Amino acid sequence: LQHYFIQSNLRKKMVINFNAGPAKIPSEVLKQVQSELLDFAGTGMSITEISHRSPEFSALLKETSSLMREVLDIPENYQVLWLAGGASGMFAAIPLNLVRGPGDVVDHIVTGNWSKNAAKEAEKYATVNYVVPVTSTFTGLPVEEQMKFTPEAKYIHYCENETVYGIEFPHIVKGDTPLICDMSSNFLTRPVDVSKFGVIYAGVQKNLSTAGLACVIIRDDLISAEHHHPVPKIWDFKLQAEGNSCVNTPNVFSIYVTNLVLKNIMRIGGLKALAELSDKKSKRIYDLIDGSGGFYVCKIDKDARSRMNITFNTANSELESEFVKQAKECGIEGIKGHRSVGGMRASLYNAITVQEVETLAGFMTEFMKNHKE
Repeated sequence: LQHYFIQSNLRKKMVINFNAGPAKIPSEVLKQVQSELLDFAGTGMSITEISHRSPEFSALLKETSSLMREVLDIPENYQVLWLAGGASGMFAAIPLNLVRGPGDVVDHIVTGNWSKNAAKEAEKYATVNYVVPVTSTFTGLPVEEQMKFTPEAKYIHYCENETVYGIEFPHIVKGDTPLICDMSSNFLTRPVDVSKFGVIYAGVQKNLSTAGLACVIIRDDLISAEHHHPVPKIWDFKLQAEGNSCVNTPNVFSIYVTNLVLKNIMRIGGLKALAELSDKKSKRIYDLIDGSGGFYVCKIDKDARSRMNITFNTANSELESEFVKQAKECGIEGIKGHRSVGGMRASLYNAITVQEVETLAGFMTEFMKNHKE
């Protein structure tokens, strides 16, 4: 197997990074970062040391927000914020900003670890209604008839793609109150009708940039100074909207990489092109799993399978550690499943190429041939 894959390494000491996040960044973006690292925009200073109050960074920040608006086709009545803490920070920031009084109810749809974590955090600041009963494991999505929403809820929260189990909503949830969506792991992988949401937020370290930054897209009418609980100023949406996301020092480097990745997305044809690539890449691996005669197994319902995070097992569980070991020897990294569920997981984010997916498929095929009884 090692000999078979020796030609798939495109760069020195280079591996294929299937990690769930932080994740691969496009090579062309990393090369540009490398070329500009010592001198950003002719300042003679690195982007890592430039002042966030400088005219050069102010121009970069403005351009980055404009690029995000263009790529996602964000309506004028929404703000784009760049905040510290990633998506996990937003688990607290969302209820802190949107809960207005004692006894306010918020609806949460739990379909995996991250939506469960968001609901648990929200319980500190509001009464949480679990729209469907929470289970100990997850293999699919709830049907509409099972969902019990609260008419007076301040919002409905859900996670569009769960990385641990590999579950993704193929559609926008229907509801009569503002939709709040954690899109961290499928952000910018397909066109989205932003007008259907009250808030979209995402940690950028999977499809967009380096870790430590959250992009928050929020409708104007949900921005208010009225809060039931005190809100730390770095997560106060009103203050950050008025302060151009610079109430505190923002993550300058991550915003810079975000800028370059957004330009790269536009160069390759935008979200429609990325959606087509995502479908092609995920179909290749799912077809291999389903056609393996039971050697490989995906436990997720077919209508809920994630395009981003493909989770699978070998029918003989004793082979899984050997699969991960041999994959690593062949330069395939990050393929081990989450510690809470085991098995394997291939994260096919935007930066993963079709050729890299073919390399993974080739490895899986060879491994099956060598171990099938």
